[in-house]
Amino acid sequence: MDYLIGLNLISAGELALIAVAVYSVTQIIKVSKIPLANKYLPFISIVAGIFFGLFIGIMQHDSNIMNTVFAGFLVGASTTGIFTGIKGVAGGYDQKGEI
Repeated sequence: MDYLIGLNLISAGELALIAVAVYSVTQIIKVSKIPLANKYLPFISIVAGIFFGLFIGIMQHDSNIMNTVFAGFLVGASTTGIFTGIKGVAGGYDQKGEI
């Protein structure tokens, strides 16, 4: 998260709020009975990060909402690991979940 704070897109408090919200949404979907493969969770995390970034940008009346949206995208991508998502969708894992 230090690299995101170093970009000076949003404050550390807003960044932490987005991270907690994205992680919570991802975990709720993971433990719920929604018939969704785990390989799509990173992408859901990214969409949730964009949504929460937009929401916080609007609530804080930021002059540049794209900064919060981009920060939300980065938080969503780093929360679950974008590499895992791309590899899962591309078929990089066998049935057991191993490489």
